[in-house]
Amino acid sequence: MKAIRFIILLLVSGICRIYAQEELDKWDNQFFVGNKVSWGNDKWRYSGELQSRFIDDFQELDRWYLEGVMTYQHSENWEVVPDFRFSVRPEFVEVRPGLGLIRKDLIGREETPNQQFVQQLKYQVDIGNSRTNHGLRYIMFYNNVLNKSLIASAIGGVFYSWKDNYKGLEFIRAGAALAYVINEQHSINFTYFTGSADTGDDWIFSGSFVVQLVINIRKDYKYVPAKYINF
Repeated sequence: MKAIRFIILLLVSGICRIYAQEELDKWDNQFFVGNKVSWGNDKWRYSGELQSRFIDDFQELDRWYLEGVMTYQHSENWEVVPDFRFSVRPEFVEVRPGLGLIRKDLIGREETPNQQFVQQLKYQVDIGNSRTNHGLRYIMFYNNVLNKSLIASAIGGVFYSWKDNYKGLEFIRAGAALAYVINEQHSINFTYFTGSADTGDDWIFSGSFVVQLVINIRKDYKYVPAKYINF
C-alpha cells in the first residue's frame, strides 16, 4: 500500500505543478458516449464497443470508433489484454492495435472482498493520416462495491508517447466514476475525469463526462474480471 500511495502522490503533484504553470482558460468540455457488450467464460473474456466523442464544449465530433478487446485471465491477479480500435475522425481514419497487461488485487473483506485495485500497463500504435505514433500508458483504478447496485471508482494515470515531432509525457488524467448495476446483465457507467495534454507549445486542459452502457451477455468466469475503462 505504501507503493500505491507514493504513485498517487506523484500523479497529484504532477497535475498540480502543470496547473500552477498554465492558465485555466485553455479548458475544453468533452462528452463521450458508448455502448459496450461483453461475453465469455472460464479464463477468456471478449468485448466490443461503439463510442462517440465530442469536444469543443460538446459542439464538435472528435471521432467515433469500434473497439474489440480479448482478455486472457492468466490467474487471479493477472490479465493479458490485446485489443484493436478502428476510429473515424473528420479528417482521416485511424487504427490502433494495442497490448495491455493488467494487475488486479482484491482487498477488503477476507471471504467476500468488496474492493479492487487495478493497474493497467499498455502499449499502443496509432496508425493513420500517413503517420505512425507509439504510446505507453499506465493507469490505476480503485473500485469499491458500495452495495448491490452501486460501484464507485477512482482513476488516475499518465500517457507517454513518441512520434515524429514529439517524445515525452503527453497526457495526465484523473477522475472518478459511479457504476449503476441495473441487473445481472446491464449496468451504466458514469465517469468524469480531468486531463492535461502537452501540445508541444503549451498545455491544454479538459473535463470529460463519459456515459457507457454495458451489456454482459455471459460472465461465467473463473476469476473476478478487472474493472477498468479503456480510454
